[in-house]
Amino acid sequence: MSRDRRMERVEPFVPLRPVPRRRLIVRVVVGPLLWLVALLVAAIVLHRTRAIGVGFAIGFGCVLVSLVVLSLLRAGRNREQRRFGPAR
Repeated sequence: MSRDRRMERVEPFVPLRPVPRRRLIVRVVVGPLLWLVALLVAAIVLHRTRAIGVGFAIGFGCVLVSLVVLSLLRAGRNREQRRFGPAR
């Protein structure tokens, strides 16, 4: 391959800074709450509180299940990180 066709130097990959823990927690809490508020507003506007209430209960159940599963996954990941040391 000729020298003219070589690629120019590529800058090294620099990962983004991790999101601060406080901001991450706020997003995890506020996001589902906004969905629940939207369901309540829809229930009031549409006057179908029973059907919306069922959707609200299903949504709330999904949020709780996902919170438990994600907490367990995070605890397992933290346990593995402590066990095997920092990533290289």
